[in-house]
Amino acid sequence: MKKFKYLALILVLCLLLPVFAACNKTDDEGNAVDTLVVYNWEDYIDESQETSRLEAFKAYYKETTGNSINIVYSTFDTNETMLAKVLNNDAQSVDLICPSDYAVQKLMMNHKLASITDLIAEYNGSTLPNGQVLALDNLNTTFQNTDADFANAIRAEFSSLNTGDKVESMEDYIVPYMMGTLGILYNKNYVSEEELEEYGWGILWNEGNNEDIENKILVKDSVRDTYCAAVMYMKQYDLLPEGYESKSVQELINCTDQVMLDAAEEVLTAQREHISGYEVDFGKDDMLNEIVYVDLAWSGDALWAIEESYNEDEDDYYLGYYVPQDELGRQTGNIWFDGWVIPETSSHKRAALMFIDFMNNPANAIYNSIYIGYTSAVSRDRMMYECDVDGNILYEDGHDGEDGYELINEDVYEALVDSEYALAVEDNDGDYDFSYFEDEGRYPTILDTTQLGVMRDFGDRSEAAIKMWENAKTGKDVPWVLIWCTVAIIGFALVVLIIWVVKEKNRLRPRKIN
Repeated sequence: MKKFKYLALILVLCLLLPVFAACNKTDDEGNAVDTLVVYNWEDYIDESQETSRLEAFKAYYKETTGNSINIVYSTFDTNETMLAKVLNNDAQSVDLICPSDYAVQKLMMNHKLASITDLIAEYNGSTLPNGQVLALDNLNTTFQNTDADFANAIRAEFSSLNTGDKVESMEDYIVPYMMGTLGILYNKNYVSEEELEEYGWGILWNEGNNEDIENKILVKDSVRDTYCAAVMYMKQYDLLPEGYESKSVQELINCTDQVMLDAAEEVLTAQREHISGYEVDFGKDDMLNEIVYVDLAWSGDALWAIEESYNEDEDDYYLGYYVPQDELGRQTGNIWFDGWVIPETSSHKRAALMFIDFMNNPANAIYNSIYIGYTSAVSRDRMMYECDVDGNILYEDGHDGEDGYELINEDVYEALVDSEYALAVEDNDGDYDFSYFEDEGRYPTILDTTQLGVMRDFGDRSEAAIKMWENAKTGKDVPWVLIWCTVAIIGFALVVLIIWVVKEKNRLRPRKIN
């Protein structure tokens, strides 16, 4: 009996060891070590050896709080992967997630998120372990650093979400991180700008009958992105169902009634005849290797691939990015955003807030943006110039409001120069080169959501949309090729079986004795 008591005591001690270790965890200098668990997209933060923002945050955190911090960093490849984990309560220890627009909506609907607005009010100005006062300089509000037009586009769609017992705004739960568009990555050697302007979204269906790109087209293996492309294609080519022609892009890309799903399935099924296949992340590599010549792409991936496609001999890039335009020259389709959210179950909410605040510093935002190729949601004004907390540009003394005397954000400009996106001022006649922020592919004009729409959660129509997509990819009926292959395999197996039976009969037949 005593033996069992000792075993039980040892077992309890073993179980408590991790708890004791966590309580007494210190670094080499005897400082406490805090923890932050981050769940982000793959390749979605600067992890370079020279300018890693994760390492920079660790240094900042220790300098600010006096404590060290251990970052547990993991990634996901799709929103659906992340949602499955969080909604199934398999992410209880996570402190920060970076979902896309519609995924944030779904997390809110399922009451999985803490209000960042409330957390800012609780922690901003609070006392840190070393006695300092926490100042969230880049996070007085969730949209403090975000361009006004972009913020308004988010508010227009997500400011009144019915989460069951109350109506809430997404603005209280997310701090925008990256943004971009959906468009066409193309090889300039096989697709001309004239073709893009004439056929637009129809390039993905090879409407121009370009022999070079036939079966050399990739589209996203994603119901949401391909549905958006199909809807825009139908709108451009007058293929929308009757009664849907006057709807805005915002309404169309979020309309999943059966009439629209059937129409989308028809055009996506027809598209199969012209494409190479479907991809999630290898499209940009296939474009660089010239395995395919057209790809439905997110702007960040496209811009990264374009920069990798530089040809020194021709001093030019052989890849380009195009977002189809309407008759007034306005970009059409989907504008998306990803942002930081804090799960309700997070145990390190203050550290999570400090991380978001740090990444919203323009100097850190530009390093992240340059490294991954995507567009930071921090506004261009804050990137280019010194601004007050409200985002107003600061001017040199005596030149208040006078164009040409803005105070330049030297930290950001230095990062651009180091990354060869701009020339050093002394080598450029004293003029600052901000062409990085003037690229329409990187920074689209957002006047309203009539032509560039934001996707919402499909809700109870998600299963119907997925079924449509699966039908479009594979067909409702069993393909004849599969039928003939099956018949051939069965026929071959029967022949082999007959031969085996004949051999066995011959082997077992009694032999004549001479």
